[in-house]
Amino acid sequence: MDFYYTDGTTNYGPFSLEQLKDKNITPATRMWHAGMSGWAPASELPELAELLSGRAGMPPPPQEIPRQPSYTTSPQPVYSVNRPPKTWLVESILVTLFCCLPFGIAGIIYAAKVESRHYAGDYQGALQASSEAGKWTKIGFWIGIGILILYIIYFVAIFFFAMNNGSSFEKFTPNF
Repeated sequence: MDFYYTDGTTNYGPFSLEQLKDKNITPATRMWHAGMSGWAPASELPELAELLSGRAGMPPPPQEIPRQPSYTTSPQPVYSVNRPPKTWLVESILVTLFCCLPFGIAGIIYAAKVESRHYAGDYQGALQASSEAGKWTKIGFWIGIGILILYIIYFVAIFFFAMNNGSSFEKFTPNF
């Protein structure tokens, strides 16, 4: 007959009677074998009486003590763990297409990490990835806006330069 025992969190077995002699079985150890409806203390199983006869004075195995939650004195922000933080994926893609390619790609890479970290249970990692995605997306957007403004200033300057010199506008425009 094969026996199983548990420490309250993990089940061990199957073991024969001979193998159980090497285990630290006490009268309070919860045991089970085929044909039983549930777990019972080893002292209630007649099959183990001989095994337990020398161990009657032994203490039961240590019970797992539930951990107390730790509290901090500084206030912690409350986040919803049901929804992931903002991903910035759409914004990063738009920045990549219309503004600044390298910074938009960095935003996409971090945006892709937000949901995967959240659903893996790493909420702090998801917040950090969201923050990084937002940072790179905003940097790319503002650099793109700056380049666009410089581009407009360049063409306005060429236009006024051409008008003041009486030359044709085509002479000063670059050929693309």
